[in-house]
Amino acid sequence: MTPAEIRALQAEILSGPKAAECLPHIVTPDMGKVETYMFCDQKVAEIINKDRPPKVVSKEIGDGALSLALGTPAGPVFMYQLRRIAATQLALDATMDQIVPVAIAQQAVESLGKQGFDVGSPEVRAGIDMMVGLLLTADQANAIKALAEVPDVISAADVSRALRGPWE
Repeated sequence: MTPAEIRALQAEILSGPKAAECLPHIVTPDMGKVETYMFCDQKVAEIINKDRPPKVVSKEIGDGALSLALGTPAGPVFMYQLRRIAATQLALDATMDQIVPVAIAQQAVESLGKQGFDVGSPEVRAGIDMMVGLLLTADQANAIKALAEVPDVISAADVSRALRGPWE
């Protein structure tokens, strides 16, 4: 963990929504040597980890991974529809409202073809959400975005460092 992440964890433990639950198990440097600090740190980690949302990471995927995430026939059908939108021929005097969905579809098809569609990117995730109701259901959008989500687990060692250092 970076120093900033350690400080954020320290704040979460001491003043976050689970602080009251953590309080009986917190061991700080001013308490002197506590024989059960490892048990206490583990208990705090368990409290913090309970219902902790996943962390979004960078995850570049291709059309195969996207199709697998959506399943059959939804994945191939989505790719077919996306390619059809990307292939739309627009008039030279097309409005921005007409150009935007075609341009987005073209970029998505190109990125998916190169396995460079980063479903962890906030912009891509927002674009996926924009497709809900048009090309995707909310569940399908969540299935695609879940490819970039990993458990955000805090260990007892992380708790120890957050509460007692070293912080740098």
